[in-house]
Amino acid sequence: MTDAAVVLELDGIGRSFGEREVLTAAGLRVRAGRITVVLGRNGVGKTTLFRIAVGAVRADYGRVLFAGRYRPRPSLARLSLEGLMYSAQESALTPHFSVRQHFDAFARCFGGADRIAGIVEEAALDELLDRRPPSLSGGERQRCSMALARLRAPLCLIADEPFSGVAPADRPLVASLIREIADEGCGVVVSGHDVHDLMELADDVVWMVGGTTHDLGPPDVAARHHLFRRDYLGPN
Repeated sequence: MTDAAVVLELDGIGRSFGEREVLTAAGLRVRAGRITVVLGRNGVGKTTLFRIAVGAVRADYGRVLFAGRYRPRPSLARLSLEGLMYSAQESALTPHFSVRQHFDAFARCFGGADRIAGIVEEAALDELLDRRPPSLSGGERQRCSMALARLRAPLCLIADEPFSGVAPADRPLVASLIREIADEGCGVVVSGHDVHDLMELADDVVWMVGGTTHDLGPPDVAARHHLFRRDYLGPN
């Protein structure tokens, strides 16, 4: 396991909704400069775990630590100021701004105006700058979200299902943007069901099953885990 600093840690997280226990002693460690991929079937609690990390949902028990500090009552507003960026399944965009306005707003808040042109070109967004998110495809929205993350250069990026609804032609570019975000030192955690794309992208794999998490290590090691293969990956 790498010695890179842990930027986000969830430890012993539990959460129930009514009588339904979704998470039981679930954990997650996101390290600087690495991509942690969280895999698991629908309904195992991946999104709930992410929402607890950013304070959108309260855990029944467990600890959230960000940037080395225990956060007894995490909130996205506070964590965002300290370097956390959350991109939900619908992407990190507001429907009210054009793509250009998103970049201008991020540059005013986080700096990097001189980097916009290069990032826009890299993400192939030149022809989309004056359009608003509702008029974009799923792949175009995710390209915009990940390009904005590159501009912001957060300490940690949580991307919930960044390949959902993304056409095959857009997937390599979305993956490349995520990799470059990590290469700049950001700790990245992503989820999804696009196993091939995610295993190709991952530095570390976490498997969620039965309300808890299993840190399986690098993807080549994870792929040899017999229960993970049998119960999740299935036969070759």
